[in-house]
Amino acid sequence: MEKINGIVLENRKHNDAVNIVTLYTRSRGRVSFISPAGGGGKSKGRAARLLPLALVDCDVRFVANKELQRLGAVSTPYAWHDLYFNPIKSSMALFLSEFLNHVLRETTPDPNIWDFIRHSIYILDRLEGSPANFHIAFMISFLPFSGIQPDMSGWRPGYHFSLETGEFSALPVGQRQYLSPEDSQKLPFLARMNYYNMRRFRLNAEERQSILNGLLRYYAIHYPGADNLKSLAILHEVFS
Repeated sequence: MEKINGIVLENRKHNDAVNIVTLYTRSRGRVSFISPAGGGGKSKGRAARLLPLALVDCDVRFVANKELQRLGAVSTPYAWHDLYFNPIKSSMALFLSEFLNHVLRETTPDPNIWDFIRHSIYILDRLEGSPANFHIAFMISFLPFSGIQPDMSGWRPGYHFSLETGEFSALPVGQRQYLSPEDSQKLPFLARMNYYNMRRFRLNAEERQSILNGLLRYYAIHYPGADNLKSLAILHEVFS
């Protein structure tokens, strides 16, 4: 039996008897499990511990060459204080867990990514005041971990930004997807956003939605499906 530390990316119904739970674990990367389902008190308590972005410790007996492992006992080493009680934060948790479930496809573990996600959720959970820009700051901060961080050093007035190569150029020769010079000039400014300065970026709902759609479009070129998230409509509604 092995004890693993995980962050819940998805908990979906498979049939009346079991759910499929996907975790991003510190020691094994992304792993999917079969987990008992049902309507009893014990099952409801287990479901409450497997909410989006929940931090869990799990007992697992890994079986070699098995696609779906069986999830054993689940405990919560640290319960988030505000994440599931604040409607904006809970909507962000749903969105970010779905986003990460599309982007974190590799099973190879990366403790740095796991630590970054855990630290980010902690900041969101403890954040006072409006978290309106948090999801944007998260996606910008996650770019170095995703392997597709743009090269902002190449920006010049009038240059285009290639969504395919992540670079600036005078003319988008051979590039099918790129941003206009007007939109491209905003990128070096937005790239400086992080958790500690995000409130200084005064964005209205329309600007925030445009930036988010642009980030998802960029991610989706490299991680197909990242811009087709069911939770996106909920997030837009929260900020409309």
